[in-house]
Amino acid sequence: MSARQYTEEEIKLFDEIRNGRKFDAGEELPPLYKKALKNLLWMQHDSEYSGALGYAPWIEKAPTMQEKVIVAQIVKDEMRHASVIYKLLEGLGEDVMSHIEKTELGWKSPEDKAQIGFQRLKDDYRVNIFYYGINFWEDFILFNFLMDRAAGHQLEDTLDSSYLPWKKGIEGIYKEEIMHLAHGDKWIKILAASEKKDFLQERLNIWWPRVMNVFGSTSGRSNDLYVNLGLKKRNNQMVRDTFVKEVQDMCEQAGLVLPEYKEEEQPTRQ
Repeated sequence: MSARQYTEEEIKLFDEIRNGRKFDAGEELPPLYKKALKNLLWMQHDSEYSGALGYAPWIEKAPTMQEKVIVAQIVKDEMRHASVIYKLLEGLGEDVMSHIEKTELGWKSPEDKAQIGFQRLKDDYRVNIFYYGINFWEDFILFNFLMDRAAGHQLEDTLDSSYLPWKKGIEGIYKEEIMHLAHGDKWIKILAASEKKDFLQERLNIWWPRVMNVFGSTSGRSNDLYVNLGLKKRNNQMVRDTFVKEVQDMCEQAGLVLPEYKEEEQPTRQ
């Protein structure tokens, strides 16, 4: 498929945004901008909501009372994040509650070691890592360590979003995601220094390609559009490289090995 050709009006919009144009609640949004914005908001909403549902069972199953409290706070944070995005989507005329009621956002793949690449398995907008079940405490910790870190890097770009209501909402969300990954960092060190290290490595091998796929295909072009519209600052490759370097350094300190990731070997979207 050839790259989309933009109109003169759309190219002018890119230039205006590059020169500092912002949009606020209630403003009429250019069609291309509004469509791209809603795509990103729906993806974030369904991911936050599905993430909260996936974490919730670990309130009961966490290893200590203190950890049960922490997991409960993380679940609360993720559901609050979904609520923040819900209000933004509602302000753009979207019917979020009908979507929640008819969509299986709590669904998880029954296959513990499944690898679906970039595929979509349900009629929702979540990042597809949220299709996988969190079956062990080590999975929960790796989700904090990997996915919350990846989300933090991606949300960091939104702190200067051209859509002001999203920029404002992300500020609190970003801070809470940083707290979540700090929880993962702490526990990675604990588990890597225990008799659980080998099992942690096994689970890391499973989760690593899943989280790498979150950044999308390097051949994808939609991210360039988001950058042109001021909805992101960096392309996926730049964010991914920063993320990988950080995780690599931390794994080396913990005595863990990151498996090789080969994008071309991942199943592709149908």
